Amino acid sequence: MATVTDITTYRKPQRISHYAHYGALYGTAELLNGSGYLFRAEGERKATLVSYKDPELMLLGRCDLADAQRAADDAAGGLAALVCGYGKGR
Repeated sequence: MATVTDITTYRKPQRISHYAHYGALYGTAELLNGSGYLFRAEGERKATLVSYKDPELMLLGRCDLADAQRAADDAAGGLAALVCGYGKGR
């Protein structure tokens, strides 16, 4: 009889990352354990360590959830279809 392996035991946990603004810069902020956020401006490889309490850092939304919602919206016909109510019988 074949053995079924639980795939969750082999996955590395991913860090939580948010789309964010830091001052006038836009990019992503990755949550570090106990250290704060690692902010990386869009298109940059260099990152900056930012404290939890820094008022300049504004977290916008989780990257994974925002990307999944955008993909679902695109599959439904895009933003124009959602605004105009296509497929809802209006």
